[in-house]
Amino acid sequence: MALTTRVKLKGNKNSSLTRNQVIVSLLLIWLFSFGCDRIWFSLDNTIPAWDPSEYLNGVTVYQDALRNPRWFDGAWWREFWLLSNKVPPLMYIITSPFFMILGGSVDHGNLVLSLFNLILLISLFLLGRLFFNDKIALFACILIQLIPSLYYYRLEFLLDFPLTVIIIFSFTCFSYWYFNHGKYSWWLSILSGISFGLGVLLKQTFAFFLFIPIIYSFFNLIFLRQWQKIAQLLISFICAIITFYPWYRTNWLLIFTSGKRATIDSAIIEGDPPLNTLKAWTFYGEILPYLLSWVVTLFALFGLVYIVVKYFSLKSSKYKNIWLFLASNFYQNQRHQKETIKVTIWLGVYLISGYLLSSLNMNKDIRYILPLIPVLALIISALIYSYQGKGKEIIKIVLVFISVILMIFNYFPLGGNWLTAKLSPKMQNFPYMGEPWATPEIIPTVIETTPYLRANIGVLPSTPEINQHNISFYGSIPRFKVFGRQVGTNEKFIPQDINSMDWFLTKTGYQGSIPDSQTIIVNQVENNGQFTLVKNWSLPDDSQLKLYYKKLPNNEVKPLNTHNSKLNLVEINIPPIFKQGAKIPVSYQWSGSWDNLVKGILILDWQSVTNPQQKWTHDHALVMGNLHSLNIDNFDSSKDFLITENTAMFVPNNMPDGDYILKATYLDKKNGESYPLSLPKIVVKVAQNSPFIATDRELDLISQLRIFAPNLSQGIEGLDPVFAEVGRINQYDPTQDYLKVAQKAMEYRLQQEENINYLYTLLLAQVLQQNVKGAIASAQELVTINPDNAFNHAYLSFLYLYDWRGKEGEKALKPALELQPEVKEFQYLEGISALMQGNLLKAWQIYQNIVS
Repeated sequence: MALTTRVKLKGNKNSSLTRNQVIVSLLLIWLFSFGCDRIWFSLDNTIPAWDPSEYLNGVTVYQDALRNPRWFDGAWWREFWLLSNKVPPLMYIITSPFFMILGGSVDHGNLVLSLFNLILLISLFLLGRLFFNDKIALFACILIQLIPSLYYYRLEFLLDFPLTVIIIFSFTCFSYWYFNHGKYSWWLSILSGISFGLGVLLKQTFAFFLFIPIIYSFFNLIFLRQWQKIAQLLISFICAIITFYPWYRTNWLLIFTSGKRATIDSAIIEGDPPLNTLKAWTFYGEILPYLLSWVVTLFALFGLVYIVVKYFSLKSSKYKNIWLFLASNFYQNQRHQKETIKVTIWLGVYLISGYLLSSLNMNKDIRYILPLIPVLALIISALIYSYQGKGKEIIKIVLVFISVILMIFNYFPLGGNWLTAKLSPKMQNFPYMGEPWATPEIIPTVIETTPYLRANIGVLPSTPEINQHNISFYGSIPRFKVFGRQVGTNEKFIPQDINSMDWFLTKTGYQGSIPDSQTIIVNQVENNGQFTLVKNWSLPDDSQLKLYYKKLPNNEVKPLNTHNSKLNLVEINIPPIFKQGAKIPVSYQWSGSWDNLVKGILILDWQSVTNPQQKWTHDHALVMGNLHSLNIDNFDSSKDFLITENTAMFVPNNMPDGDYILKATYLDKKNGESYPLSLPKIVVKVAQNSPFIATDRELDLISQLRIFAPNLSQGIEGLDPVFAEVGRINQYDPTQDYLKVAQKAMEYRLQQEENINYLYTLLLAQVLQQNVKGAIASAQELVTINPDNAFNHAYLSFLYLYDWRGKEGEKALKPALELQPEVKEFQYLEGISALMQGNLLKAWQIYQNIVS
């Protein structure tokens, strides 16, 4: 009797359950864990730490995108996949409906974990029914609710418990397909493929657990010449690729570049054992009793000893080989010897390969091995059920009773430390029931102070309760009004950090994991006189949390009593005379309706009176793109406002002495329409011999981008400083709106005049937004304007390769190789283009030339 008809095989009648019994049993098991979880969350006042806050913040981002989806718009889908360009987005997408229906909160986000738990119960039961019987499967479902490592991570908004669930779901689908040759085989292959794709779309380590079983099945099917099953497996691969391809296709480069930090760097920082040591390979085995609890471990050992003793005691009479014995006493399922071998190997491949590949990961953590625990629970359940002697039911009741008591003591501080310390050490996860932390209160304080502006807070401490991620999460709930960014980590950037941000958050006492430079920036914020203390809070750790706001903020907004006014320059405050090559403070004051202000990009030219071709520019969005009204009730967008921009502009060294006047054009960022603005005559004088003007204002971000973007022409030497600066200024604009504005401003200017520096700025803005199509067009224009610069050709080649267009990349690279064949980076690009085209021999030859 083949396993392909297993759904109809129940081993014996006593081990079978009706459909209603199964549904009711699984529902009761789930409701028990759901009730415990909800009680825990109702008692918990914890502020989510770094990783949970970052994931919750990702949920709010996708929730916002899904408010007004454009399902048939390719551009919308690309923007959708770009919302999370390093972490696969499935967890964010699945959790978004909970936020949309119930509102954004920590508790509502964690509801999705209960949904995953229900999927885990159903998947494990079906897997147990396939290989064992209904009762063994059902008891395993009870066990996974009582195993400490699983309920510990079911209480934290991380990817590890959902990953465990989707791996078990995929393994169940794949197992049903692998052992099925009937009419549902094709459908099971499609379902398996979709589950693979979803797994990789949740977290890349999904592959650690199913890669080897998939490879094993492939070669085994070839050996058995089951060509139809091989075709089905190929269909599974196609379904998987269709599922995960769009996100990976869009973000593949950032995924590769961020992988080292997430694995190797983290392992070194945390002191994990190197792979060349025995500890690296025994680490997970040593902590397994803690993950399962000693109660479950000892009962499993009892079952193992019993079944081994029983086999040797019965071997001479009833059972002549181990496989028939296992089929009857361990699997307790009517199955031939051949099928028993096949199932045992299948489960062994999953467990052993998952363990070894997880151990191969340099970054070790108990949560990384969780996907093995449910399958182990099935095996443990079977070992316990193998005991058919006196008191067999009492053994199960005792195991469940002790595990429930242990679970309660691990959930709640009821004085059971004496028990948990011995039976499940390090698995306690109590709710925090002390005084609430003030972290959420920061957001309404900021909004009340600047109701019309998007706020970006420099978060100087980095503790689990106060860090940039949870500030951003709580700030995203009122429609992304407040963001948090960790600044002050690089001492040489501290002056720019202080001058670029209006808000800072400091804390006394414990500061968390922070660099030495943090002390310097805290001292300057609190004592340099530029900031005023808005509010302070007493925290549960007896420290003080302090919120500071700049006395002369970079942007100010005040409502007026008029409506629907066009944009008007009310006042400009600028030194009447200054020198070239300097940063000049300037304050613009504009008035107009909210609609005009929020959509406006200012194209500003300071032109020489005698020669209009001589000029410097100061393009920027009004209020630097920080206007925000989505959280204001009954907001009237026709109302007029007075805005003040306290900023600075840069006067290039090549500007001749003389008088300069301001010319302005209004550019609508939404529809691209533009019109000149009527300005009073504003004249300033540039004179080399004028005194230097000291200022603590920073250039707006577009001006900074425009100044360092031309360094791209220098190639590799120019790239490092460019991206160092980009990394810094990105902190000052959490929405990266300045890149969109820079792109639109440069596109407008390039329609009026040809300027290679504008083109480099446009290219950089497009690359940083991963706008591949636009960046390729800009790089093509660069090649046309300046064909003698080898790096322009290399940029075009790189963009083609990024877009997976290997042939075009190779063609674009040829001029670069002819101009500067010695540049190794060009050779790397050539090798990648060959690889993308499937020319493995050429790629190998290029590699050999590089390393020789």
